[in-house]
Amino acid sequence: MRNMSIALLLATLTTPTLGRAQEKVDLDMVAKIRSEGLNRSHVTDTFSHLVSVIGPRLTASPAYKAAVDWTRSTLSGWGLDNVHLEPWEFGRGWALERFSIEMLEPRYLPIVGYPKGWSPSTKGKLAGAPLWLGGLSSEELTKSAGTIAGSIVMTRPIQEDLIREDRPPASGDLRRNVPPASAAERQRDQALNALLQKEKPGVTLEPNYGEHGTIFVTGRDGGADGVPSIVLAAEHYNLIARLLEQHVPVRLAVDVQGRFYEQDKNAYNVVAEIHGTDPTIGDEVVMVGAHLDSWHAGTGATDNADGVSVVMESFRILKALGVKPRRTIRMALWGGEEQGLLGSKAYVKQHLAGDANKAARDRFSVYFNLDNGAVPIYGFYLEGNQGMQPIMDAYLKPFNDVGAKIATMQGIGATDHLSFLAVGLPAFQAVHDYKDYDVRTHHTNMDTFERVNPQALKQASAVMASVLYHAAMRDAKMPRAPGQ
Repeated sequence: MRNMSIALLLATLTTPTLGRAQEKVDLDMVAKIRSEGLNRSHVTDTFSHLVSVIGPRLTASPAYKAAVDWTRSTLSGWGLDNVHLEPWEFGRGWALERFSIEMLEPRYLPIVGYPKGWSPSTKGKLAGAPLWLGGLSSEELTKSAGTIAGSIVMTRPIQEDLIREDRPPASGDLRRNVPPASAAERQRDQALNALLQKEKPGVTLEPNYGEHGTIFVTGRDGGADGVPSIVLAAEHYNLIARLLEQHVPVRLAVDVQGRFYEQDKNAYNVVAEIHGTDPTIGDEVVMVGAHLDSWHAGTGATDNADGVSVVMESFRILKALGVKPRRTIRMALWGGEEQGLLGSKAYVKQHLAGDANKAARDRFSVYFNLDNGAVPIYGFYLEGNQGMQPIMDAYLKPFNDVGAKIATMQGIGATDHLSFLAVGLPAFQAVHDYKDYDVRTHHTNMDTFERVNPQALKQASAVMASVLYHAAMRDAKMPRAPGQ
């Protein structure tokens, strides 16, 4: 799809594919959706605002809350129904205000790195020789006691295992199989963590498994026990380590200055609807979602501004066409996905889980999710739900010519549809593009505007709008897999 010429994509998006399928598909509506999605698209403007103007959206940070406010305002301006925020308790926010790391000796070199999320600040600019703990055993670590407080500490061995390939296309597999840590490695990590917590280094440095300057960096709030922590480009971390191995004196200068935000410890889901009009099934729900939060080193383009933009644009298309769906079509832009699907879990707990919400579950038809990988939409992971395959085949058929043709029985993990599956509801993640996702953009400083094709945003928006429309218009709710 990324290599498809713009001219070919424009032609195929404006020419509906004819064909008959057992599931009812309104080809006239498909043609209108494709025309609106191509000729009057807002999706690149939405995407650019999230990525370029707002930037990284770490949960509960000021930028995340700016994105919450902007998306709510935009959706209200488009005339959607019941646009509102749903708060849930998260914790304090954090934003990086200043950062630098340099090698001063044996030569000057700006080091490529990025602090972990929620890293405490250093006590001003630290300068000194790094203390090497990376290759020490748990027994050797105990001998370092008394030398760590206030130091620049290198905590890990030289990074030799670098990620160099993406997962296969249309695969739910994780990017690589990491062997479990050995007993000795676990013991060593426990000893290291205990030592760091006790002695409070000035800052810790560690490598990552990216290469070519790509930095995979996440983080968590360590509270009062937090230690300033930086993830370095593997090549630069390894350079420093090898100099130390050769007994070459090294001197570094490090400065991390961040700010915690504690006044509002809530995160928010942004929810909006197009109300159903059928007097019998209008309160049944077809739902779609994507997560608004991102990590902080890049601008959250593929993870997940593209998904958010497509969800929003699919609703704009349907609203612009004046559709009157039989069922309610609802969207949610989740917070806290990166910290453990927290926003979608909070929503499901409040609205769908437990005996008190049985009637709501009975009225719930289906949930679709956009996250793992980058747009376009190639299809959907159907999580073993055999009844969905002919339905999804029919919904995708008018978009086969633009690459949307995969209705696979596979499942996929690590994203918000799992919150709905957990309470027995049909929920499906879109099949996206994994090229350069696992090796370059997922949770990295390289997750930027350039990683997403504007034409793929348009394709995905048209596909999603059509799938939502047809799911809302069919006579019956979506089939549930056995046991749901």
